Amino acid sequence: MKKILICGDIHGDFQVLNWLCETQQPNQIIQVGDFGYWPRLPDHGWPPENPSLHNEGVVIRWIDGNHEDHYSLSKIAATGNTEVLPNVYYQPRGSVLALPNGQNILFFGGASSGDQWRRIEGLDWFQNEIPSAADIAKIPDDIEIDIVISHTAPQSFKLREGPPPKGYASAPWLAKHSEKTRQILDTILHRYKPKHWYFGHFHMHQIGQYEETGTKWTALAMPMEDGEQWWAELGD
Repeated sequence: MKKILICGDIHGDFQVLNWLCETQQPNQIIQVGDFGYWPRLPDHGWPPENPSLHNEGVVIRWIDGNHEDHYSLSKIAATGNTEVLPNVYYQPRGSVLALPNGQNILFFGGASSGDQWRRIEGLDWFQNEIPSAADIAKIPDDIEIDIVISHTAPQSFKLREGPPPKGYASAPWLAKHSEKTRQILDTILHRYKPKHWYFGHFHMHQIGQYEETGTKWTALAMPMEDGEQWWAELGD
């Protein structure tokens, strides 16, 4: 199978994608949300400049986190043209990618923001950052899902709850562990029983296995944060 890397939250630090392209030479990079897509807020670093993206020959796919322009993403999803830059694709919730080896990857972004109190609705915070039943309904019923890429994690995955990573206050950190999206992802977990699941959002690296479905899961940190693992090669 072609080399596919999974990358944690980058929050607009696009140079780390250049680093992966140059040093690891993958065929594809899949990013787990909080990509940094703010086309209506140019001071937020979109499109990537200084440096620009150098992903010639590398396809980059990314899902929405809670820190994205969800207004613009809903427009993209409605058109069906999800290529935001050459070889850079937004993967809407419920979209599926078939790999050459026959495996299917389900993309399902979104999560609740713990910092919405300091943001402006419709500008840099959006109610539809949280997935809905309508998003689940977009997932095809007649296929097997082998791998899931999400921003946060199903509630069934038992993550360590403290102490919070560097830069986090305890209250927003603990809020990540109990918000509504995790319960929604539990529905996907028990319905499709994927072999692998990758996510970010918690800004820490951890691995585990959910015994009821046999799903191996990987949480990825932010790039270069405290030396924790922030990218991984897609498992078989």
